[in-house]
Amino acid sequence: MRFEGEKVLVTGATRGIGAACARAFLAEGAVVAINGRTDASVSAAMQGFGEGAVPAPGDVSTAAGCKAAVDAALVAFGGLDVLVNNAGIFIRGNIEEVSEEDWDAIMNANIKSVQFCTQAALPALRAAQGRIVNIASESGLNGFPGTTAYCASKGAVVNLTRAMAMELAPDIRVNALCPGVVETDMARAGFAIDGDEDAGMRQQQGAYPLQRIGTVEQAAAAVLFLASADADFINGAALPMEGGATVGKW
Repeated sequence: MRFEGEKVLVTGATRGIGAACARAFLAEGAVVAINGRTDASVSAAMQGFGEGAVPAPGDVSTAAGCKAAVDAALVAFGGLDVLVNNAGIFIRGNIEEVSEEDWDAIMNANIKSVQFCTQAALPALRAAQGRIVNIASESGLNGFPGTTAYCASKGAVVNLTRAMAMELAPDIRVNALCPGVVETDMARAGFAIDGDEDAGMRQQQGAYPLQRIGTVEQAAAAVLFLASADADFINGAALPMEGGATVGKW
């Protein structure tokens, strides 16, 4: 029970990695604010979390939505110990094809959310000597063709994490997790080959030295490690969780 009595906000917690993080924090004794874009999405997701979870809806691709999500957590808990900036989207498209609309959507969801959720949560996190974990990606460490906007956004998360870690120390520790492809609805849809999600997942498995992709539970375990006292002297790190994909050419 590493997080007994601690107060946690997870953005994008209605599904995927965010939902797994919320479940893992709850299992370790925390109370968790569940963020999703709409009241409806959060209400539907709440049924899967049980006692200790509270709703914190807000479209965190906007500064106002970030403040709404953080305020909901603070009203419920009276403070905040951990912020997990997980919300994000994945849209494929090469540099010739990506539209301004898609570019803005990716940047707003993936990097603007990190900046403004953190900004809104800072007073509470400083008071608690808290921790922030930002969800980046292996695409923030390596470039990949056909996903230029996504790579740009996740590279920005990695470097924002480093800058935040310097600026907010010693009061707040800030780290990033850089997952590879993880089995989620978003990944299955994003990597489908001519609509075949299973074929897309098989292709992704072959891209990793371990010949498999990650699970949301593995990602959550890494997030909890970075947020825990076990990582108390780790600050500004971008932790790869990608089966060895970024260590060299495969």
